[in-house]
Amino acid sequence: MSQQSQFLLQLIASGLSLNEIQKQLALTTSQFSLLLKRLRDEGYNYIKTYNSLGEVYAKIKKEPNYNNINEHNALRINVKDHILRTVFIADLHIGSIFERPDILRDLVFNYMIKHDIHILFNGGDVIENVYEDRQETLRNKTVRSQVQKVLHLYPSSDNILSFTLYGNHDYKCLTDDGFDIARYFEEKRYDLISLGYGTSLIRLKDDAIAITHELNRYNKTKIPDSVTMIFKGHSHKAKNRENKLIYIPSLSEDKFITYEYRPLIGFLDVEFIFYDKLISKINIRHLAVVNGEIRLANEESITVKKEIEQKRTESLMTKKYKPKNSFDK
Repeated sequence: MSQQSQFLLQLIASGLSLNEIQKQLALTTSQFSLLLKRLRDEGYNYIKTYNSLGEVYAKIKKEPNYNNINEHNALRINVKDHILRTVFIADLHIGSIFERPDILRDLVFNYMIKHDIHILFNGGDVIENVYEDRQETLRNKTVRSQVQKVLHLYPSSDNILSFTLYGNHDYKCLTDDGFDIARYFEEKRYDLISLGYGTSLIRLKDDAIAITHELNRYNKTKIPDSVTMIFKGHSHKAKNRENKLIYIPSLSEDKFITYEYRPLIGFLDVEFIFYDKLISKINIRHLAVVNGEIRLANEESITVKKEIEQKRTESLMTKKYKPKNSFDK
């Protein structure tokens, strides 16, 4: 972050109007407007207020619009075929001593390239952040160095898009400093698409899934009942709850985990099968990383709409067994 932007943030926090700040900095209107734009480009969101004296004030915005979740503002991915194969990851915690960006680069992305998978969903906690009340050691001791590390280490590949929902460790940047890393990453890398903070809906054909991650105890975002499947980061372990809530395993180590066993680092290979533009079946492969190799930890198929899946099966059977030379009219 530039010294000029830091000084601008201090002036805004002091309560001065933008009119007064411009005069203090001795900038023209166009120069000052460019400086305000640079502040947004560096990841800071702010809102403007106006009064009848012709004064403009700015306030750093420290809350995301994560409560307005409905199917009308969901992000849409246009699915070209009747099958969509994806990968789900979560909890990278870049900057901590438990980070494993090498797994994302050398194993996950190579796996996606090998299997012709183009969509990656990231379930949150991209960075570790800085907690003053914790004694744990950090590899990168500032938020800015962690963010820059993500930009440097997060792999890119032709025709692979990363859709990221940001979690509580990422959200802390916003609540503490107004630094919106979701917006910052998306400005720097067009292939890193932001899903916002806490909860997001994804439209797939005429259906929808949700991705969620704990922000704090005040996050009461309600996910619509019409959502077919929910994928959740934050817990660091893979789990299926009632064929509706799928927990995404962590892509970082965690030796201080409170479970009776330490979950394996891993990711999910998820295949959505559609019929009549609705998700009828979901195939999930939990892939664990053991001694630098990807191993199958668990595999399951979930029929999410029985009547739709039945129609799909009947359609496949009809096509498979229909005679080539039929006299039926």
